[in-house]
Amino acid sequence: MKKTYLTLLLSVLLLSSCTITQEFHFNKDFSGTAKLSVDMGMFIGMMKSMDTSSAQGSVADSLKYAFGESKIKLDSIGAINVKYNWDDSTNVMYLSYEFSDINMLNSSLNATNETNKELTKEVSTEPHVFFKKNGKTLIYDGPKTKSADKSSKEMTSMKDYYKYNLIFTFDRKIKSAENPNIIHENGTKKVELKGSMFDILSQKYDSKITFKLK
Repeated sequence: MKKTYLTLLLSVLLLSSCTITQEFHFNKDFSGTAKLSVDMGMFIGMMKSMDTSSAQGSVADSLKYAFGESKIKLDSIGAINVKYNWDDSTNVMYLSYEFSDINMLNSSLNATNETNKELTKEVSTEPHVFFKKNGKTLIYDGPKTKSADKSSKEMTSMKDYYKYNLIFTFDRKIKSAENPNIIHENGTKKVELKGSMFDILSQKYDSKITFKLK
């Protein structure tokens, strides 16, 4: 059963368009909340137009199983208030949890990253330091995959169908945020990085963000 669900979800993610969004909110003591969302709205709409009535149920069941596996891992390492659900009205699956500090957040991201590795065969399962903190400076350094650097006409055409959004919000005011690819308005407590999933996961793409907080 597990192999069947993972194979189906792998096919869905690789053969359909989707938007993956990761959101991080940091309290003043660097505890906070994290949320991962997968928006399959475009894929479901396409399947409905082709009279594939079972598409929505299959996608929902596959994502629920995969996110359920992530919940088990997060619970086992002590993540707080872990929740996941599929929203039929928006065709979005989400997984959310609370973390007590940066170490817990890194452990949680590695736990869910391991599940993603089983699904996509893309991102390395080696422990990765996503966030580093030094006083009021926080550095985000996202994972990379060599698969995203493959150059082909097929890969180029696929990039537009896989969107990846990173959203960071803080209780503290942001003194500065350093990265050429981010969206940040001075005086706000929010930073965004948006683009093709293949680009952001590419070794050549600069996704390292240095936040200096007040």
